Amino acid sequence: GLDPETTLFVIVSKTFTTLETLTNAHAARTWFLERTCDKTAIASHFVAVSNNAAEMTKFGIASVSQFKLWDWVGGRFSLWSSVGITIAIAIGAPEFRKFLSGGAIMDEHFREAPIAENIPVILALLTIWNSNFLGSQNHALLSYDTRLKTFVEFVQQLEMESNGKAVHADGSTCNVHTSPIIWGGEETQGQHAFHQLLHQGTRTFSADFIATVDPEHNHPDHHRWLLANCFSQSQVMLYGTANQARDSTKVHEVVSGDHATTTILVDKLNAQALGSLIALYEHKVACLGMIWRINSFDQWGVELGKRLAREIYRALGSPDSESSDGPTEGLVRTIRDRTTSPFNDGDD
Repeated sequence: GLDPETTLFVIVSKTFTTLETLTNAHAARTWFLERTCDKTAIASHFVAVSNNAAEMTKFGIASVSQFKLWDWVGGRFSLWSSVGITIAIAIGAPEFRKFLSGGAIMDEHFREAPIAENIPVILALLTIWNSNFLGSQNHALLSYDTRLKTFVEFVQQLEMESNGKAVHADGSTCNVHTSPIIWGGEETQGQHAFHQLLHQGTRTFSADFIATVDPEHNHPDHHRWLLANCFSQSQVMLYGTANQARDSTKVHEVVSGDHATTTILVDKLNAQALGSLIALYEHKVACLGMIWRINSFDQWGVELGKRLAREIYRALGSPDSESSDGPTEGLVRTIRDRTTSPFNDGDD
C-alpha cells in the first residue's frame, strides 16, 4: 500500500468543482487524514492545478502549492500548461522541456508552412474530404507502437469533445456532418479484433496508421514484422484483392479496398516527437473547427450530463425523490430495491 508520509497528491480541476475529480480528491484526503491525523500535513502532501484559488485554499492547499491554470485553456488542450506537472514529475524536467519543444516545433510549422505543405491543415482537409464528400463517419486510429496504446483515447476526447457539434458558432444548424466517430487500437491486437470488419464489412471508414522507424529496442526482426503488418494492412485497405491472383468464384475471399488511409512515420518516439505528434492532432482539430465554423472549445452536451448527474445522485440517496423521466426513474428504483447497502442521503 501507499505510505502517506511519502505520497504526493496532485489534484487537477480547472474550476475545482468537477464532480468526479473532487469526489476522488476528498476520498484521498480522507485516506490521508485517517492515517496521519494531521490536517496541517495536507499542505505538504497535496498540490492542485486550477483557476479557482478560493476553493483550493478551502480544500487545504497551501498557496505555494497552487498552480494557476488560465481560464482560457481548455482541459483537453491543457497538458502544455501547469496541468503538465504530473508529466514533468513522471519523466523529469529535462524530458518535459523536450516534450514542450516538440509541441513548439509543430506550432511553428503550423504557423509558417505553406498550406500545401502544412501537415495539420492536410490532415484536416483529408477529414473533410473523407467525411463530407465520401461519406465516411468512422475514423480508426491504428498505432503500431505499444507505447502509443492509449493515444487513441486521448485523440477521442480531443476530436469528438471538441468537434462533436451540430450548430455553427453563430447558432445556425450545421448542414454537414462534423466530427467522425474516433476509435482504434494497438498493433496486431487490433488486426485480430476488428480489422476483419474494416476489410470486408459494410461500414465506411478512414484510418490513420502511426508507426516508428526506430523502435529503440534490440529486436529488429520483431520490428520488421510489425512494420510489415502495418504496411500490409494499409495496402489491403486501399487495394483489397484487386492486385491479387485469385479464383473469381470465391466471393467470400473478395476484399473491396478503396478505403482512405494516412500513414504517419515517427523516427524515434522520444519526448520531443510525442510533443509534436500531440500538437499535430490539436492543430488538426482547430482547423476542422474553423472549416466547419463551430466552437471547438466548449462541450455543452457534457455539461448537461454533469448537471443531471447531480440530480440523479440525490435521487439515489432519497426514497422520496423522483426523476423527471420514466426510464431513469425505473433505473433509480431498481438500484434502491436491489442494493444491500442503501445510499445515504447527503450533499453532492
